Amino acid sequence: MQKLLAMKSGTKLVSLAMLTALAGGTAGAEETHKTAESETNLQRLYRGTTVCTAPDGTSCGADYWNLFIHKDGSRVLQVASETARAGEVRHATIVVEADGVPREAFMHNRSMSEALGSSYVLQTEDGVDQAFHSAKGLKTPSDGIELSSVASENPPETRAIGTGPVVADGLPFLNYDMEKAGDQSREVFWMGGSFGGTMSGSFRPTTYSFVGEESIAMPQGYDIPTEHFRMASGSEVWLTKGSRIVVRADVRFGSGPALRYELTELNVTPLGVTPEAKPATK
Repeated sequence: MQKLLAMKSGTKLVSLAMLTALAGGTAGAEETHKTAESETNLQRLYRGTTVCTAPDGTSCGADYWNLFIHKDGSRVLQVASETARAGEVRHATIVVEADGVPREAFMHNRSMSEALGSSYVLQTEDGVDQAFHSAKGLKTPSDGIELSSVASENPPETRAIGTGPVVADGLPFLNYDMEKAGDQSREVFWMGGSFGGTMSGSFRPTTYSFVGEESIAMPQGYDIPTEHFRMASGSEVWLTKGSRIVVRADVRFGSGPALRYELTELNVTPLGVTPEAKPATK
């Protein structure tokens, strides 16, 4: 708890360079716009739109997001998400360190008529410290931010942070052991504010399993190679191999039919190159 207290310009539409970047590689110098290494610590900037479709064909929301990937492998995900089925809008930011551990996150929720609250969480070696402000729970105008800690016996590399926007669901897979494959346990700290409830969060264990590799066709006429995973809840997610971007997700809540989330737009701006992976030359 002491730690807790203490974009379109230059963007290039999807191309061979972008597809190579999704897989964690580099593209030919003639296809990659980059800045000098001394000018930026960023390696790539992804911008995307992920839309939700209900089983009856109606819209159930969308995620509009930016993903900044740095040269050391750390990343920052920013999301504006509209959840039509719940009448809520969420803004979330998640910071992931180079070791693949989502270290901190901020989320703000509001309905069509009012703010519901905000929450900030910070992962520690022992669990999560959280600071949250729930508008629904206010009794007087002076009510402020509540602070608390939630313990976990699991190491940080087996934990993730859940904010609700589906585009963030690729983050728990950054430390999935592909060589081992099979069922692998994860503990996700789900931040609060779900559908008008309290902003206080809690840990929930789950299991992920690797299904196989698949290519998914994009509306623009190209295919993205993905890795397909299934969760203990029955939800399924298809992720890019390198950057773990959600290309498709079938999200289940209880025994009801799945909501289909699909990546419909993806732009990339290569900003720099690492010393270990310089662009190829002819």
